[in-house]
Amino acid sequence: MSQPAMPYSTGAPMLTPAELQKFEAPLIAMANISNGDLRKLFYAFFSFLNRRTDFYCILPNGGSNGRPNGGGRMGFQEGQAEQILLASFRQFPLRKVGPKPASGGAVVKSGASATIQAAKSAPIKKRGPH
Repeated sequence: MSQPAMPYSTGAPMLTPAELQKFEAPLIAMANISNGDLRKLFYAFFSFLNRRTDFYCILPNGGSNGRPNGGGRMGFQEGQAEQILLASFRQFPLRKVGPKPASGGAVVKSGASATIQAAKSAPIKKRGPH
């Protein structure tokens, strides 16, 4: 399931805008389930990675499984999963939160629920009659 040992980010976006849009509704639903607590959302996500993927598996023998090009291996070299996590986080700039704009725009709350509050207010395209 894991990729070969190489830098995670090449500077190019990981997903196209269309691919990213497919994740939007499920991610907003998960944010809503967590009731505004990012810690719950992260806990659920990393619990999933632990239970259902090889993200928390370390390759034996320092990452060598004896197969050419690591074919069919499961797991990561020690520290590689953390590098992927940090590279993913660092792909996006931090934003400073300031006072409410004079134009009446929304202010994002500080603390653990900031991102989720912003996501809850984002319009979602609904399917079918509602």
